[in-house]
Amino acid sequence: MKFNRLPFAFALTVFFAFAGSGANAVEEPVELTSGLVAGVELDSGVRVFRGIPFAAPPVGDLRWQAPRPPIPWKGVLEADSFAPVCMQQRTAALMSEDCLYLNIWTDAETADESRPVMVWIHGGGWSSGAGANVGSFSTGITGIYDGEAFAENGVVLVSVNYRLGAFGFMAHPALSAESEREVSGNYGILDHIAALEWVRDNIAGFGGDPDNITIFGESAGGASVYALLATPLASGLFHKAIGQSVWVTTGNMTHLKRNNGLSDSAESRGQQAIAAKLNELGIAGDGDLLAAMRSLAADDVLNLQHQVSLVEDGWMFPDSPARIFAEGSHNIVPLLAGSNDGEGLLFVRREQAFTTVSEQRAARETEFGEFAGKLLDYYVADSDEDVYTVEVDYNSDSWFARPTREVVEAMAKTGADSFMYVFTRNLQNPAERSPHAMELRYVFDELPENAAETDRDIARLMNDYWSRFAATGNPNGPDLPTWPRYEIESRQHQFIGAEVGQGSLYRKDQLDELDRYLIDRYNSVE
Repeated sequence: MKFNRLPFAFALTVFFAFAGSGANAVEEPVELTSGLVAGVELDSGVRVFRGIPFAAPPVGDLRWQAPRPPIPWKGVLEADSFAPVCMQQRTAALMSEDCLYLNIWTDAETADESRPVMVWIHGGGWSSGAGANVGSFSTGITGIYDGEAFAENGVVLVSVNYRLGAFGFMAHPALSAESEREVSGNYGILDHIAALEWVRDNIAGFGGDPDNITIFGESAGGASVYALLATPLASGLFHKAIGQSVWVTTGNMTHLKRNNGLSDSAESRGQQAIAAKLNELGIAGDGDLLAAMRSLAADDVLNLQHQVSLVEDGWMFPDSPARIFAEGSHNIVPLLAGSNDGEGLLFVRREQAFTTVSEQRAARETEFGEFAGKLLDYYVADSDEDVYTVEVDYNSDSWFARPTREVVEAMAKTGADSFMYVFTRNLQNPAERSPHAMELRYVFDELPENAAETDRDIARLMNDYWSRFAATGNPNGPDLPTWPRYEIESRQHQFIGAEVGQGSLYRKDQLDELDRYLIDRYNSVE
């Protein structure tokens, strides 16, 4: 007996099929805690399983609830097509609230090979993207989240979906009131935890080692790695971590101040968003508010005016993540993390940027206020010609380089092996710095056919580094350029690009001053 998920699976087979992959059905199904599953075999011999549920559909009464175990099925689940992406704006992909699925690539021939496992968490600002082979919708880069190269490199690769936007990151007083913990929000992070629990319980059937799991993610996926390192709820569910362009903006860091358990601002933002939507639709909110909230169409929730952020709730995060890292009470595992040298090139549009030093200075003075310190020296240009470059630097440092260094230093202080990189290659323009998300094609070794041999060498190197780290907790290995550990005193890192080598004290003065600024602002909140 064969089992097919839902009617939408057939549409997805067409939409997400591997063109020319020569995939064949896998004869032997894998036994999971919830049923049997069969995938397909690629020409390379790698087996891929697409669209396996790791949680029950978070719909109806389960909307804005912690994920529940997947619903068991009878027969064999044909995992031959990617599931819908989670609800999001601006995507041509089929999407649904029923989206808590994962995908697996493995080259293991038997279930007892105990290969290292890597769990990929996609980026997209916690509001877009997917774990499937459709890439990052926020960056326009597609077709890169393919685990075949990792599988050929001895890794069992898992990619996951998680709830986005208001579905995954909205707090609300009514949701907190119904919760046993009296908290709400952070549902997307709870989805990560549920996926890791599923991997722990099931990955051995795919030849993976449940005692050797590496989480890795980019941008908002890197922020998810940041969150999983900080929360005690994820303790023991992973054994290594990789953060690519860890995304923690100054705004995210400074509105998390805890007040009597749940962040009042997080609850009030959710309350205002829901009230506005119910009023717009003419739905009375003075009756059963939770029922009214859960009766909203998915598109109405998608269109809520709501800012996504972590919620410092006293449960998932007993304190602010920054303070958790500073105190050394985070989950301690080997860590590899880094950023690109021109992250802000993706976000700072030249035509929309400041054109004069006076405009830039006025904006920075307003933003930094009484906490400016030396920041104006670093993030206000000396001439109008340099304004754009400084704006790119500010975005790169505050959104990515500073939080990356924060988590690397916190881990290095514990004695755990820590490694930091700065990626410098620009595939589209080798003479320019590397913008946000540029390293993704290299990490997954998914370059376009016309890529230069230099780029192919970099891709093989990065995939080797990442795979080696997943296997051993150290990226170094035979025939690989030496990568020094990150030490607090020397702050050495690896430059990865057309040239590979070591550097130290990456943008130390700027990042030190940003750290000081965030601490001062955080401590000033009542």
